[in-house]
Amino acid sequence: MSNISYYDPTPQQKMLIEYGRAMIAQCEANELFPKDDEMWNAAVTCGNKLVGVGTTWSKFKSIDDLSENEKKALLYYLENNA
Repeated sequence: MSNISYYDPTPQQKMLIEYGRAMIAQCEANELFPKDDEMWNAAVTCGNKLVGVGTTWSKFKSIDDLSENEKKALLYYLENNA
């Protein structure tokens, strides 16, 4: 019998959630785009979308749902942290 619930995030969703949390934490610590308000906001917004992946209220279904700046922020984060 499995301990996984129907409502539990998939392994891929868990990874996106962790990326989102880490991006937000780095923004709050002024480690991610500390001098660029536009990209800082895009990184936080991207992080929030990633954290909500798989939830009933989230409209985030794929990377295509990110704005261009949010995609840039995610790529920058991944290139420097993953």
